[in-house]
Amino acid sequence: MYYGDDGNIYQAAEHVGKRPEEILDFSSNVYPCPLSPGVKEEAARRVEEIRAYPDPGARELRRRAGQRFGVAPEAVLAGCGATEFIYAVPRALHVRRVVVLAPCYHDYWRAVEQAGGDAEGILTSEADEFVPDLSQVEARLSGVDMVILGNPNNPTGVAVPADAIRLLANRSPGVLFLVDETYTEFVPEAGGVTLMGKPLPRNVIVLRSLSPFHAAPGLRLGFMIADPELCSRVQRIREPWRVGALAQAIGAALLADATDHAPIRERVIAERERMRDELSRMPGLRVFHSQANFLLVKITRPTLSAGELCERLLRQCVLVRNAAGFRGLDGRFVRVSVRLPEENDLFLGAMHRALDDKQWK
Repeated sequence: MYYGDDGNIYQAAEHVGKRPEEILDFSSNVYPCPLSPGVKEEAARRVEEIRAYPDPGARELRRRAGQRFGVAPEAVLAGCGATEFIYAVPRALHVRRVVVLAPCYHDYWRAVEQAGGDAEGILTSEADEFVPDLSQVEARLSGVDMVILGNPNNPTGVAVPADAIRLLANRSPGVLFLVDETYTEFVPEAGGVTLMGKPLPRNVIVLRSLSPFHAAPGLRLGFMIADPELCSRVQRIREPWRVGALAQAIGAALLADATDHAPIRERVIAERERMRDELSRMPGLRVFHSQANFLLVKITRPTLSAGELCERLLRQCVLVRNAAGFRGLDGRFVRVSVRLPEENDLFLGAMHRALDDKQWK
């Protein structure tokens, strides 16, 4: 059975004897919207910049990011995806005891362990659709150096109000809060999920990424937004030349792009809810509510595991995420991303066939 990582269409294709381009990837949480013509033109215009060393401080990129997020450039670091900072922050700030809201992105745990710290999970309840109880978090903060949470969370898609996080951080000034907002652009502004737009508490670090919403995972470009003193401490332990010249140029163009993102967000939400409705009608599945561009699905049929379901889908050239690798979940969960309507239709058809045991004897 196939147990590959997110978006590894190369390994998945090899597993079933196909070419990578034949695999329809529902395992990585990237919405496949096209790049705007202006961004493509900027990329073509700046391609010659790979002939020189990039700006080691990524100053123009950080300036554009500061404008986008409403902070000074000194409050922004640019790096090799948000994942770089997930690993760099615990190492730079020497955290030892960390609380992680689970189930969650597995690199939160790995980053703390690699930094020599101990991560303690607070497991959210499936009965409550995995919505975290922040009062429970607050009760566990004695002696804790840092709290890590995704907002919206991966793989559950659950988001909590930014004001609730801000209040908790203000009430716990001795604790650092690392808030991963990788998927926040899929939540309407009225949802009040992002911490951006208001002054950040000094003990809060926000991570953002250009990968999921802008369909640019190949850039490997993300940002840390925090008090300049925290940024300086993290910067001191980073390897040099983390963002190449072309990534800096394209990233700055994406941040400056005047495209109205609201229609993209609305399409994602409409497709997500359509997929949730269709999947919920299939016998043997429970689909959880989500505010991101993916859905967490539980297999309630005792004779079918997540690994077997993933294998059946992959035999149809459809790749989904086996969620058994997320701590706090078991071998009954898969995560499915939202793609374009015609691709989602192909996935739903493949899922119907995958659930038909008679076809797989």
